[in-house]
Amino acid sequence: MKKLILLRHAKSSWDNPSLEDINRPLSPRGVYSAKLMGTFIKSRYKKDLLNVYSSPSKRTKLTCDLAFNKKLKINYPKELYTFSHQDLFDWLKNKGDQNKILIVGHNPAFSELIQFLSGQKEEIIFPTCALCEINLNIDTWNDIKKHCGDISLLQKVKSLKDYNFKK
Repeated sequence: MKKLILLRHAKSSWDNPSLEDINRPLSPRGVYSAKLMGTFIKSRYKKDLLNVYSSPSKRTKLTCDLAFNKKLKINYPKELYTFSHQDLFDWLKNKGDQNKILIVGHNPAFSELIQFLSGQKEEIIFPTCALCEINLNIDTWNDIKKHCGDISLLQKVKSLKDYNFKK
């Protein structure tokens, strides 16, 4: 069995509309949410996160810095700057024997990948800074296929008991 953990980047800022999408930073709410979700992730996974990958966008890098306190080695492959679940699916097929992978990235790729892997019929609502854990009934990442997993956690940052962001 493999485990896939998806963390959508925290809320980005649209204050500068001339910035390219890849260069958008986090908003104040995003900074707050990334730190809070980081606390949740640390309590849930302890020191069990070794394989962390992220889109190389500014907002995903900042989400990683805040959520993981710059204490984890994070890989930033350019292929993860995508909005396509098929791109993520293809990328995962080549992950070898890693048992647990955490990816920080983007929608709609994440919500579509969750739906694709889990077979859940209802639309997946996956807001910024949400975390999803999927248990995959596969032995190797190359075996990944449609409907091979079950959602074991779908945690929205605003549902965390300590969430109390005020503008």
